[in-house]
Amino acid sequence: MGFSLKSILILILTVSTVIPKNLAQRRLEDMEGSFNILSYNVGGLPEIISSSKPSKYTKLISPKLNDYDIVNVQEDFGYNDDLTSQLKLPYRTSFTGNVPLGNGLMTFSNFPLYMTSNEKWKDTHGIIEDGADQMIPKGFCYSSVEIKPGYFIDIYNIHTDADTDEESMAARRSNMAQLSEYINNVSAGKAVIVFGDTNSRYTREGDDFYELLLKPRGLKDAWIENVMDGIIPQKGESMMVSDLGQKGEVVDKIFFRSGKNIQINASTFKILFTEFTDDEGNQLSDHYPITSRIDYKLLDNIRTSDTFGGGGGTGFSFVDKVGGKYPKSVTISTGERVDRVGFTYFEYGLVTAGGNGGNEQTYVFGNGEYITSMTVCKDQKSALGTYRVSYVSLTTNLGESISGGKCKKDSVTFTSPDGYAIAGFIGYAAEEIDRLGCVYQKI
Repeated sequence: MGFSLKSILILILTVSTVIPKNLAQRRLEDMEGSFNILSYNVGGLPEIISSSKPSKYTKLISPKLNDYDIVNVQEDFGYNDDLTSQLKLPYRTSFTGNVPLGNGLMTFSNFPLYMTSNEKWKDTHGIIEDGADQMIPKGFCYSSVEIKPGYFIDIYNIHTDADTDEESMAARRSNMAQLSEYINNVSAGKAVIVFGDTNSRYTREGDDFYELLLKPRGLKDAWIENVMDGIIPQKGESMMVSDLGQKGEVVDKIFFRSGKNIQINASTFKILFTEFTDDEGNQLSDHYPITSRIDYKLLDNIRTSDTFGGGGGTGFSFVDKVGGKYPKSVTISTGERVDRVGFTYFEYGLVTAGGNGGNEQTYVFGNGEYITSMTVCKDQKSALGTYRVSYVSLTTNLGESISGGKCKKDSVTFTSPDGYAIAGFIGYAAEEIDRLGCVYQKI
C-alpha cells in the first residue's frame, strides 16, 4: 500500500508536535518534585537519666523512620543500634557516640549526603541542673543533600541549649546567633532547611530566635506558614498542644528558604500525635515528631559540585555571587598548598576565600572564554596534620590554564556539565583552602 504526499506531511507534523510536548513534560517532571522530612527527638539518653523509655521504645521507632525521605533525630545516644536496626534509608551521618562524647544528632536520607560537619555550640549552660547541657558537646550537624545531580539543599540538624533560666536562655540566643553566622557563610545563595529541637518558643520571653536567625537569614517557619496562616503568636500567649492540637506550639521546628537555583516550599506541617506510639497508645519519646512535605523546583541557571579536600576550616559559598555576567578573571594564591582562590565579578569585584599567603596569580578571561574544568589535589599539612588542598588547576574552553601548588596523588577533576562554565567556588577555608568545589553557571 502506498502513502500519499498529504498523509506523509500529516505524519511528519504529528510527530514534530507530539515528541517535543512529551520531552517538555519529562523535563518538567525532572525539574519539579517533592520529598518529606521528619524531625524527632528520640529521647535516647541512657535510661537512668532519660525522660522516656528508650530501651523499650527505640526499636519501635526504627521502622517508622522509613516513611520519610530525610530524617533528623536528636538525643540519639545509648540506643543507636536499636534506632538503625530496621532503617532502610541508604545515607546517614556518622554516629558521634554515647554520653558524654556524642552530640546525639544524626541525619538519615534517601538522597546522598555530602560535606557533613558537626559543630559545637560556643556557649552552653548547666552541668547537673538547668538542662545539663554541658554534659555533652551539644551543637548542630550540617549536611549538603544532593536531591538531583548538581542540585544541593543545605540541611541543618539542631539541638539548642535547654531550660528557661536566664543563663540557659542567654546560651540559647548565642546558639541561634552562631547558627545564623554559619548559614551566612556556608549556605550563601543556597536553599536551606533547618529542622530539629530548638528548645525555643515564639511565646516565651527571652527566646529571640526570629530576630537572631529567621529574619536575617530569610527563613520561614513551616508551622507558621501552614497552620498559623502566617501569623506569629505573641509573647506570653498560652499555646499548649494539649488544648490546641496542631495549633499548639512545640519546641521542635522546621525552618526553610529557597536558593538561587532551587525554589523550595514547606507545603505542609504536622505534629504526629498518634503515628509514633506503641500498641497501647504510649508515645515512643518525650517529644512528638514533626513532619513536612517539601516541594521543589529546580532552576537551570546554576548548579554546584561536591567538594574535595580535608576536614578543617570555615565554610564559604560563592553561589550568591554567580548568575550575572561571567567573571572578569580568576585568582589563585599558592605555595606548598593553596592559600586563596577567588573570582572578580563585574557586579561585586574580587571575591576570595582563604588566607593571605602564597604567590598570587590572576588570569583575565578573553572574549567568550570561560573555565570548563578544575583539578584539585589534597595532601596532609604534616605527618599528623589534617588534609588540605595542595594544588589547583583551572582550564578554559580555549585550552588556557592557571595552576599552582603541589600535587602528589590524591586528586579529583571537576568538569562543567554541557552548557555550563565554572564561575565560582564552594568549600572550606581558613589560612589555606581546606576543601574546594565548583559553582557552575549556565552559559
